[in-house]
Amino acid sequence: MTLPHAAVPPITWLIALTVCNHVAFNASRVVVSLFAISLKASTVTLGILMSLYALLPMFLAIRAGKRIDEIGPRLPMMAGSLMVVGGTLLPAVWPDIAALYAACALIGVGFMLVQVAMQLLIGQVSTNETRLRNYTWHALGLSISGTLGPVAMGYTIEHAGFRPAFCLLVVVALAGVIGLQRVRHRLPATGGNAGRLAIEDGSRRSTLDLLQYPELRAVFVASAVLSAAWDLHAFLIPIQGTRIGLSPSMIGWVLGAFSLATLAIRVAMPMVSRHFSEWKIIRLALLVGGLAYLVYPFVAHFWLMCALAFVLGLALGSAQPNVMNILHTVSPSGRAGEALGLRSAVLNTSQVVWPLTFGVVGTALGMLPIFLSMAGAMGVANYYSRRQTRKIGATPALKDSPADS
Repeated sequence: MTLPHAAVPPITWLIALTVCNHVAFNASRVVVSLFAISLKASTVTLGILMSLYALLPMFLAIRAGKRIDEIGPRLPMMAGSLMVVGGTLLPAVWPDIAALYAACALIGVGFMLVQVAMQLLIGQVSTNETRLRNYTWHALGLSISGTLGPVAMGYTIEHAGFRPAFCLLVVVALAGVIGLQRVRHRLPATGGNAGRLAIEDGSRRSTLDLLQYPELRAVFVASAVLSAAWDLHAFLIPIQGTRIGLSPSMIGWVLGAFSLATLAIRVAMPMVSRHFSEWKIIRLALLVGGLAYLVYPFVAHFWLMCALAFVLGLALGSAQPNVMNILHTVSPSGRAGEALGLRSAVLNTSQVVWPLTFGVVGTALGMLPIFLSMAGAMGVANYYSRRQTRKIGATPALKDSPADS
């Protein structure tokens, strides 16, 4: 079912709450990376830290998605927001490498809960006509936070130090908790009827049943690779930037250029979507992103890095609203939260595997194989998604039972 608009806060308020959590989540990765580098941490250690953002969510996301289908988004959003506050507070109080390990894990789980619940809620309050637009606005909010966070953290670190940077993240995360508390009574405290019916009639079996549908398989694979490309950029740029002599604020601007591009493409998405289908946009994002990763290791100038980051941001930023719309539209009735949880688990698995693998590879062989491997993965995902979506007509259409949980 689609929830009545009076039952929940306006979409802009929901997006603002997400932005607060995303600033804390996204910017903390920059601060954690640079702080660890300042402590002479190895590339492997950096890989472990970045992987901890996704390790627990990798195991918990599917279960979280099922529970959100059943109990609604109110409690998971509040619990997740409080975990993000705790995660940012820990290194502010105890600025040590050991605190970073716990902080990364806590922030990762907290943001996963907020994100899955919010993505489901936005899908529920939208109609078929407004869903892509609302997911685009949601993604636009994430782009704004992704732009402001790294740049602000770069300058804060450069002029005040790491502890004030973590304290600033605590303030932003607390703002999200306060805003959520103000509208908490307007958020659904129970799951949708379709979610309960899916449990009662036995249509919800193994989560892996969702993979029997080619379009869902294709969107999970494309989403995993696109997310890995996104997270790998945040992982590599502090390392690459430090190696070529960029200051923290310059590294922040490179990451900010990437996020600014995601903001620009999402503003333009309504116009773009009138000319290209969702799958064409996703495949183009994979192609352009792969080419950008091919070029990246050969660029060592600040402005060229900003330009390439902008191109990569245009590609990756265009994909997420379309991925979310496809996922919500084609998921079986009552299982949209579960599908979002599976997507989150897939993304977090890649976020655990890629940084650890590339941390080891980077230590042994340098940065070049990492960039080239990501380019190759995007090319393979492009080919796979093209093959799988050709099979859609040969399988049962999921759109006959829209995800209305």
